[in-house]
This record gives sequence, structure tokens and C-alpha cells, in this order.
Amino acid sequence: MKTLQKTPIPEALNRSFNQLQIALVGICLLHTPLSNAQDPNRTDTQSSSGQPTMSSPVPSAAAVSHAISLAGAYLERACGPDGKFVYRVEIGSGRESSSYDIIRHAGAMYALAMLNRSHPAPEAAAALLRAAKFMRQNYVGPGARPGQMAVWSQPLVEGASASRARAHERYAELGGAGLGLVALAAARQIEPKSVPLEELQALGRFALFLQKDDGSFVHKYRAESGPVPNETVLYYPGEAALGFIALYETDHSREWLNAASKALSYLAKSRAGLSDLPADHWALIATAKLLPHCGNGACPVSREELVAHAARVCDSILREQFKGSAAVGLDGAFDPTGRTAPAATRLEGLLASLEFLSKGDLRDRINVAVGRGMSFLLREQVASGPDAGGMPAAAATRVIDSGQIRIDYVQHSLCSWLMFSGLFRS
Repeated sequence: MKTLQKTPIPEALNRSFNQLQIALVGICLLHTPLSNAQDPNRTDTQSSSGQPTMSSPVPSAAAVSHAISLAGAYLERACGPDGKFVYRVEIGSGRESSSYDIIRHAGAMYALAMLNRSHPAPEAAAALLRAAKFMRQNYVGPGARPGQMAVWSQPLVEGASASRARAHERYAELGGAGLGLVALAAARQIEPKSVPLEELQALGRFALFLQKDDGSFVHKYRAESGPVPNETVLYYPGEAALGFIALYETDHSREWLNAASKALSYLAKSRAGLSDLPADHWALIATAKLLPHCGNGACPVSREELVAHAARVCDSILREQFKGSAAVGLDGAFDPTGRTAPAATRLEGLLASLEFLSKGDLRDRINVAVGRGMSFLLREQVASGPDAGGMPAAAATRVIDSGQIRIDYVQHSLCSWLMFSGLFRS
């Protein structure tokens, strides 16, 4: 059996002792009400001047760069000759899952595109183009109306009997349209012939078809019966907004910018009365992408409204982070089992917010939290062997899927490291 090897922890302890402590801490946290006042592990350390200090050191540029190289190489290897990713694999045995998720496929493409922009390399570009071809050939097909294209949940090219059997199950999700647009627009930037502009615009029209007058969306559309009511996914509106922005940056049509503005404005308004906002990292990323296009009243939305919403999301995220000894394994994580994807997505959102938040206490707290979070993710990355660069589901081995790597676990960690490197190491 191949063993799970992770990036060395500064407080080098025996791994079995480490796991025992994780389990004990997790049990305690699951049964104890948490607040900054009650839990010393969640209280900011302050200097004599009252400013937060870093009890967990900020990772070095070399450590982050090495993690980026490992994670990028993992995604490049995971993208097969046909453009399909190894979706999920068990660490050690190498056993692969037969399931697939085309939205997470698009997310992996998003990470490869970010990697190629930051560290241009033929391997990343080639993997992205292979993945784009696979998506277009197998999942992109006619939408609900003429002139539309959708990213469907099931492959469109199958045996005749399988196609008939699955026709009633086939649906298209808002997240597929949003991240599909982001991913395919990125592939087109590398090779314009790889994705026709007309296809991107048709995907955009399907996403517009799903948007309501108030800026909200239908999140799921069934091929046979149409819109699915009362079914929502937290991240889909932000993904759709990001897709609209990617399309605007491709053809410069203002209808896409208006749609993105309406989507983010709806999120801000609909959450105005909430005391704790959801950790909607895609909305934060889309806000950072939208605001540079909104000078001189170019967008039908208030900058102040979007920034205030983003600040409240960030504040909610910051309250979730665990602060304590890195030796326990949870310092910098955001849940009691140390799940890597929720940590990485929250860090992506926090890092995106640094592109537009003004200097002040919130920004300072984000800087501290990001350093802790980066260190947590670095400790969890598989450091060597055939799974090098992969990210396990969680630090705590009692979590049922902790011994598995899924492409989105790697995607989100890689994106957070790339954003961290771009903001702090430039």
C-alpha cells in the first residue's frame, strides 16, 4: 500500500498521535457551542498595539511555489488523452471512481487556466484544450430555446438505448452554464479555434434564459419537464455572474455585464437582513471581476452595495476559522474535521476580496486568516509518490472520504495558492 505523505509540519509529530488529537478536538468541537469568547482556539492573538499577529507563520514563497507546481502537475496528469479527468481516486490503492461531475470538470479547467496565466506552460495549456474538447463533444448541446446551448448533466453521445434510458434524467444546471462559460472562454483565449464565439454566446443566452427579472435564477432545468422549482445551490448565482463576465470580456456586449450586475445585486439585497451570511466564495470572486468594469456608472449596480455585501461575507467566513496549535492539525481550517475544499474555497473568496476592500481592520484580519489557511492547506498536500500534488478530503482520518482525492479538492487549493502568490509574492 502506498502511504499518504504530506508536506512536513513544522511541529513534527508522529502522524498517529496527530490523528488522535484531530479526532478528539473534532469530537469536542462538535459537542461544544463555539464563539470567540468561549473558545480560546478561535480568539485572535493581538500585539501590544492591538493589531492581530500571526501565531502560525506565513508560508514562504518557495513553499507556495512548490505546492503550485505539485498541484498543477497533478491536474495535468489527471486530464487524460481524451480530455476527461480522473475524477476521484483512492490514495494508496489508486482505485478510481466511475462517477463524474461536469461542473467540477469545468472547475478544474478554471484552475488550469489560472495556472497557465500565472505560470505559462505547454502542459497546462494542452490539458485545458483537451478538457474543453471533451466537454464540448460530450456535454454541450442545444438548450431550451433556439439559439441556446447548455451544459447537460449526462453525456449526450451514448449508445441509443442508454440515451433513451437517460433522456428523462438529463438536466442542465445554472452552475454548468456559468463555469462552462468561464472554462471554455479561457480555452478560447489560448486557441480561438478551439471554441467558437457563437457557442459561448449561445451558452450565455441559456444562462440569461434562467435569470429572472429581479436578478435571481432558476438553478435547474430538466430536458423533459423544464424548470425545476424550489431547488437552489448556494454557489450557482456567483458562478453564473462570473460566466457572464467572462463572456463580456470576450465579445464586449453589455448585456452580459448587466446580467452579472443584476445577479450580484440580487444576492446583496436578498441577504441584507441576515446576521450570518453564507460562505459564498464565487460571489466574492465574481465581485472582484466585475468591479473593474464598472467605472463611470457602466454597471447598473451600486459599488457600495456590492462591497458592503462582500465585507459581510468575509466577516462571516473569518468567524469560522479555527485558530490554535498547528500540531493539532486544525489551525487555519474552517471546520472540526479539517476539510480541505471548504478551507480552500473560503480562502479563494477572502483573497478575491483583497482586490477591492479598503485598508482597515477587516483587511488586516483577512491577511492573518489567509496566512493561517495557506499553512493548513500546505500541511495537507500529498508531497510525493504517484498521488503527489493531490489533496485529501480532510485532515481527520475518521472522515469517510479522507483517503480520497477529487479534482475539485485540488482545483480549489491550487487556485487559492495562485491567488496568494499573485497578491503577496509579486
